[in-house]
Amino acid sequence: MEYAGLVITAIRTSSPSRAHEAADHLEAQFRDMAPNERIGTKSELQKMLGVAAGTLNEALRLLQERGLVEVKPGPRGGVFTTVPDPVVQLGQTFLSVRGQPESVGHAVAVRDALESLVVMEALRNRSAASVRGLRGRIARVAESIDDDEQFLRQIWCLHEDIANMGSNQILTSMYLGILKLVEDATLGVVPQSKSVDYKRERLEVHELIVDAIDKKDVAAAERAIARHRLATS
Repeated sequence: MEYAGLVITAIRTSSPSRAHEAADHLEAQFRDMAPNERIGTKSELQKMLGVAAGTLNEALRLLQERGLVEVKPGPRGGVFTTVPDPVVQLGQTFLSVRGQPESVGHAVAVRDALESLVVMEALRNRSAASVRGLRGRIARVAESIDDDEQFLRQIWCLHEDIANMGSNQILTSMYLGILKLVEDATLGVVPQSKSVDYKRERLEVHELIVDAIDKKDVAAAERAIARHRLATS
């Protein structure tokens, strides 16, 4: 069926989540439309897709959460395309590459590139309370040195704590999204897969990063970040 130059086909397969399927199906068909272009009314879209009203409403809610459509009331209202929020687009990008074989290596490379910016943000915005939090996290890293999985989780938490100290919300969102992608891909850590000496080295590197943040020592932070990159490579 065609409406306003947009050809929308009905959903012909069954799915555990008809609403998610309808949202994905609809998104694929209006992806190339210009922003603020009218797709149709709810009743028109329901008929075009061949779904129940409740399914369509849930699908539109999902699309609104993705920042892709706007539902306008009134005689000239309906469902319109919108300009996606860049942060929403970023989150969708992370979701789309998750599980791809090369995604982890690419994510680690981007994480390493952002590491210095994240640490410098924390250094500039540190407070006595936030530094105490980092010291407490370092203590938990040390306590878990005999448990590979817990050790790694505590280091991830430390990096999240550092990122959340910054005032640049775009940087924080990007960094945490990439960190989450890396975390999800490495949850199956093999117990005792790393030597204690290796873990002690990583602990020491992170202690140096926290010390540099505490002292607001830019040169020390740069040295610690370089050492961290070498240790994780």
